[in-house]
Amino acid sequence: YEVKIKEDGDAQQLKVPSWMWNSWEWASITQASAKTQIPAIKKCLIEQRKENNNNRNYDEDTPVFFNQNEFIACIINSDLSKQEYNRSFLMRLDILQKDSRVKSVIDSEQNQTLETWLNDYICNNENNPSITIIDLSLFPSEILFLVVSVMARIIFEAHHRYKKQMGKTLPTVLVVDEAHNLIKRYETEDDNISAQRLCTQIFEKIAKEGRKFGVGLVLASQRPSELSQTVLSQCNTFLLHRIVSDRDQEMVKKLVPDTMGGILNELSVLPSRKAILMGWATPIPVLVEMNELPEDQRPKSKDPKFWDVWINKEQREIDWKKIANEWQQCKEANE
Repeated sequence: YEVKIKEDGDAQQLKVPSWMWNSWEWASITQASAKTQIPAIKKCLIEQRKENNNNRNYDEDTPVFFNQNEFIACIINSDLSKQEYNRSFLMRLDILQKDSRVKSVIDSEQNQTLETWLNDYICNNENNPSITIIDLSLFPSEILFLVVSVMARIIFEAHHRYKKQMGKTLPTVLVVDEAHNLIKRYETEDDNISAQRLCTQIFEKIAKEGRKFGVGLVLASQRPSELSQTVLSQCNTFLLHRIVSDRDQEMVKKLVPDTMGGILNELSVLPSRKAILMGWATPIPVLVEMNELPEDQRPKSKDPKFWDVWINKEQREIDWKKIANEWQQCKEANE
């Protein structure tokens, strides 16, 4: 069976509206304290969710629309503003509200519902295979972990509820490239609520429980030693390309029985397109070779041609004005 990818035109702006965030996600992005600031966040979340939805009995974590500006105003106008030590917390809320880089992602019109979001980011009712690619390469680091955490949580919970209602699973696979940047190891003794930790924890939950709800997980990483050990322990198949770092090699060797460790000694000298496949997908570890893709289908990840450019064998056009305009969001960038 062949899945054909159909390009539907220009890429769309990523939307992870703030009304989808739960109270812990709001607490992580604002670095709220447990005793006074988190209770204030929960109180205002309940108020705003009720006020914008005919006073229905919603809790603080139900993903229903509310106006973000009114929610932040609710917190700023609360008793928190009377205490001096809350100033930095309130300032983080104000910055979140005004940062244009973040605003385009977390702002939402009322006509964007949870249903439309699930249709756009998981699949619609047309019963066609779909692939959603989310580019986070230039995303602000201040909110990167939170956005990924919210998306992963909503997708996981949606599949959980789908199975509960329909009695079947909706097979979906989350593929995370450069996974060591998002699913990092953390210290279990640390009680601080951070967006980075929340992001890792939701992927740990997906790794442990996702299969029974139809959610699979594929991780690609050049630094497996930096990944959450909980997630790695739940992986059942490994495709290992060349690994040079001693620390990463030692970590990988711990995943296989001692009797099979010998083949992993070749990890540091594996040529391009060669890999060691091991785990559930094969009875014994085997050396495999990746198919060579046509030039127009290969990822744009070739090594830079330093020497050819430096000696003018290849020319490079330089138009910093165009880049600067786009970077600074100038009007000329869109013309």
